[in-house]
Parts: sequence; structure tokens; C-alpha cells
Amino acid sequence: MTQTPSDTPALDPLDTLATKGSARAGGPSLALCLLICLAANGLVVGTLWLFGRPFVPPHEPLRLWSTSFELVSNSQHLADPYSLMHLLFGAGLFVFVDWLKPFWPARSKLVVVVLGSAAWEIVENTPPVIALFNETSQPGAYAGDSIVNSLSDTAFVVIGFFLARLLGWRLTLLAAAVIEIVLLWSINDGLLLGTLRVLRLV
Repeated sequence: MTQTPSDTPALDPLDTLATKGSARAGGPSLALCLLICLAANGLVVGTLWLFGRPFVPPHEPLRLWSTSFELVSNSQHLADPYSLMHLLFGAGLFVFVDWLKPFWPARSKLVVVVLGSAAWEIVENTPPVIALFNETSQPGAYAGDSIVNSLSDTAFVVIGFFLARLLGWRLTLLAAAVIEIVLLWSINDGLLLGTLRVLRLV
């Protein structure tokens, strides 16, 4: 059946920007989207530097993977168990944005997910949020991320985005449940449990 103009959903300004872009060629260019993502991460780096966060762990060599929750190691290295939570965060954001704006091109959805990750990286490194994390029963002690760990967190968010896009929401939900169970069993934490702890619901 031919769709009449009245059947076509009206686009708000954000939809127009995400789907058409300035060139009205099916969405903003890939180069522009990558530039926005790089700028968002640059803002994170600058903000964390102003917060006094180190670029790399100041008290031990940088490691590819760390399972230590000691203050000098927690969220300081390239990857740790919390990286899996960021992967889930990226997957969940993709599923949400894809449900909310299914007609947006993938690169526009990626920009939203990266901006969401960048915003969270700044928020979680503020003194009130650090104090809030340490008041909960999460493992170890937390003094904020190193800059390299924060950038790695966003990289895991991007990986989660592409995995969810590849798997679809059903398999993504199943994989998220498995990862949450593994995190709960191994470190007594997880994305869902950590959120409930911060909200004082458990």
C-alpha cells in the first residue's frame, strides 16, 4: 500500500539532524559522527585531568587486565571486571535507542551511545558519586578512574553497541543475563546490582 504524506511520521529537529544531516543525504557523514565521538572523548580527558585524575596508574605499571580492587588498582588499568558492565551499558543503550529511533542510521545511534558514555564517565568521577560508590557494599575501594581506564570504558561501550546490533535484542538480553550472573558470582557486583545499591534498594 502506498504511504500518503499524512501517514508519514513528522520528524522533529533531532530526527532531521540524525537522519538527514546538513547534506540531506541519508544522515550526517561518517566523518562528522567520528569527529563528534572524538570530541566527546576529548572532553572526558580534559575534565578528568581537571579533576586531578592520572593518565595511567600512578603506583604500578599499566596492565591489560586487572582483577584487584585495591585503591591503587581499582579502575586504573586498561580493563577489569567492570569493563563488562560498560559493555552491557553500551548494548543496553543501543537496544533502547534502536527501539526509540529505529529509522536512525547506525552512525547516529553510535553518536548517542558515545555521548551517553562520555557523560557517565564525567559524572562517575565527581567527588559526590565517588563517595556514593564507597558508601555502598561494592567490592574494594574506589577513588575515580585513570584517564586511560575511562577511555577504555567507552571503548567497551562501543563494543557493546556493535555486539547488540549484530545479535539483536533477544540474544543481547540473554548474553546480558549470563554476564550479570558471572559478575555476581565472581565479584558480587553487576550493572543491575550496582544500580540497585546506589539507589539504596538493596
